Amino acid sequence: MNRLIGLFLLFSLALLAAMGCSNKGGTAEGETDEQIAAGYVETLGYKIVDPAEEVAQYTLDQTMLENLDYMQLWSVQKQEPDAYFGKKIITYRFIVENHPLEQQYPPDEYRIAVNVMLADHEVIGGTSGPLSIIKNLVVAGGEYSIEGKTLKEIKGLDYSQWLEHWKERYGAEVKLR
Repeated sequence: MNRLIGLFLLFSLALLAAMGCSNKGGTAEGETDEQIAAGYVETLGYKIVDPAEEVAQYTLDQTMLENLDYMQLWSVQKQEPDAYFGKKIITYRFIVENHPLEQQYPPDEYRIAVNVMLADHEVIGGTSGPLSIIKNLVVAGGEYSIEGKTLKEIKGLDYSQWLEHWKERYGAEVKLR
């Protein structure tokens, strides 16, 4: 009888340990992608002042990387897009405060938008940028990483060097939409 109780306790502990290890990235079971994205934004220290809005949903394929918008988006990611070919990517936009870009773009003229990209219910990257309060438009120029870093800060390359690397890797001819 004692042996049966011991085996039951051992099995219960093993089951609890396995359940604890299956919790990807610390996300609670049943969390939506939107909640995962919001939690990530908060872990970066940003205060969400306008809730999430889904702004994109697509399945990434190599031909998309010939589009300037996708090229700029992936230029400020730490990872190359190859790992996400064939995967559905969902992007949520938040308006935040306490973001490094507020040092460059005064809060009385701009709001900072943060876009969080997810694949398979995990954050894979994102972008950030200023929105003009007057017209609610994104300011012209290149993309910033989710942390407000430039292409040069992320990849260590200037735009022309990066573009050459991109063309070699993806055979892309830039298409404007």
